Amino acid sequence: MTVIANDFVPVHPYDINVITLAVGQRSDVLVRGTGRPTESFWMRSDISKRCSNSDQPHALAVIHYENANTSTTPTSQATVYNETNCSNDPLDKTSPKFVMAPPPKPDFTQIVDIDFQTNATGSELWTINNQSFRANYDHPILLLAKLGNTSYPDDPQWNVYNFGNSTSIRLIIRNRIPIAHPMHLHGHNFWVVAEGVGEWDGVVTHPENPQRRDTHLIDWGYPSPGKPSYMVIDFLANNPGVWPFHCHVAWHVSDGLSMNVMVGYNPYSLLNNSLFCRFVAIDGANLADKENLGTP
Repeated sequence: MTVIANDFVPVHPYDINVITLAVGQRSDVLVRGTGRPTESFWMRSDISKRCSNSDQPHALAVIHYENANTSTTPTSQATVYNETNCSNDPLDKTSPKFVMAPPPKPDFTQIVDIDFQTNATGSELWTINNQSFRANYDHPILLLAKLGNTSYPDDPQWNVYNFGNSTSIRLIIRNRIPIAHPMHLHGHNFWVVAEGVGEWDGVVTHPENPQRRDTHLIDWGYPSPGKPSYMVIDFLANNPGVWPFHCHVAWHVSDGLSMNVMVGYNPYSLLNNSLFCRFVAIDGANLADKENLGTP
């Protein structure tokens, strides 16, 4: 099959027999029908046992050509692939069709360390920079920013990283646990400029036009004193807001593997008041008053 886009970003086509996708990722592929009109083939989706705890890692579907006998079972064989691979296609294989180079030197660089820790009550939680994320739905962060509150020293669980008026940001994500994570940034596409195991040497893959997407799989790492896996992403802070950056595996994010990226603070004052519900008007069911929109 031929890959033509990743996360809706068109790429120069490349051929591949097996494509690795994690939760939240999308790829557009072309499959050429080269069989005979009477043939049928298996379509297979496998989950690597190294990369998942799935009890049933195999899924099957049947592709019938127009004159195939639909009552017979296909005999096509599976493609041999690396079952230990927990990463996406190599960065040097993917090149977006529309050339965009990241800034040579981002305005701000943030280290993002992923770890797994036990809290005071004995619960195991995911952490980013030693802090597990917890949301407070009664106090939306975007609404607080609208009201001029952009500092959260009393509630570190919100994991807010305020990048102020930085126009370009680099996140160096390091994974110290032997589990892979599909990391997704809301509101932006990002350049994946590097990935690997150990310490990043500063070399950017395809600096003139790196892979762009909104979700990328960081491979599993090794606990200290072992080597972490890493991926390095750059993005432009051109979409003002408070945007989650999180693992797309549901139980990982619900166990705290998330942070909030705040960019472009000044434009918040320009947001239309009609975008905000009156969160101060909460009914008996703890729901925002949807009948009366306006300034809180």
